[in-house]
Amino acid sequence: MKDKMIKVLFVCLGNICRSPMAEFVMKQMVAEKGLANKFEIASAATEGYNEMVHEALDYRAADMLRQMKVPFTQHYSRQIRKSDYAKFDYILAMDDNNVRDILNIVGGDKDHKVHRLLDFTQNPRPVKDPWYTGNFDEAYWDIYEGCQAFLDFLNNAKILGTP
Repeated sequence: MKDKMIKVLFVCLGNICRSPMAEFVMKQMVAEKGLANKFEIASAATEGYNEMVHEALDYRAADMLRQMKVPFTQHYSRQIRKSDYAKFDYILAMDDNNVRDILNIVGGDKDHKVHRLLDFTQNPRPVKDPWYTGNFDEAYWDIYEGCQAFLDFLNNAKILGTP
């Protein structure tokens, strides 16, 4: 019997900096561990403007991914939809405003799927938005730490099924 896919959606305000960086970092991490076939990983925004104007990955986020040798593909912003709540097992937000907006869009969190990414770390905190701060290094390392801690959580909870 085929193992159930773990479906993860990363969410930030505009889906052009933090959440796509998290999507590509997580894809690289699971690929390096030979787990890519166990995951479906995507990203989305809480607001719809960038989707409406077909906004691509921010060039500074792309530069940071290149600098860290994280492979990425062409990416365009999309807004989270109510139907995403049923589709994804984990909806990982970058900050408290994202959590609030996600809950408003999907209509609550009865299945406890919505978390801040860095809540899985030893130092829970928001991932600051580098679009405003310009600090893509800090955002990258927070995202990297969060993705690693999330994978550790899945492994420790025996969700991954790895030894």
